[in-house]
Amino acid sequence: MNVKQRTVGELMSRDLITIAASETLRTAAALMHTRHIHCLLVLPEAPRAAVGIITGKDIVQVLCDAEPALLDQLTVGDAMSTPAVSVQQEFLVGDAIKLMRSAGVRSVPVLDGVQLVGLLSFSDVLRAAVEA
Repeated sequence: MNVKQRTVGELMSRDLITIAASETLRTAAALMHTRHIHCLLVLPEAPRAAVGIITGKDIVQVLCDAEPALLDQLTVGDAMSTPAVSVQQEFLVGDAIKLMRSAGVRSVPVLDGVQLVGLLSFSDVLRAAVEA
């Protein structure tokens, strides 16, 4: 089957790595480094609130304008994107990657209604394309 015709739910990663908005950017960067990932999901503090996302790019952009010591002062909440561009698990991968490209993001939280169920990244799509 064509990768673009598969659903997001078929390709998404279910092993979600999250971080609290109150954690420092240095903590987020260290977690991304040790887990070899480029983003972390930020779970909402209130029920039915939007999921956020913090990426390595967000942290590097802070470093462009400031000294590394600022990573200990700023929190994930200061630099994360919220609400994160997200997709429903029944979306077709072709539609999801078009949305991701137009939004300029490499990863999107995957929802079942309002419940977070996974993360789709360009890496997931590439892996599926190679395995097809």
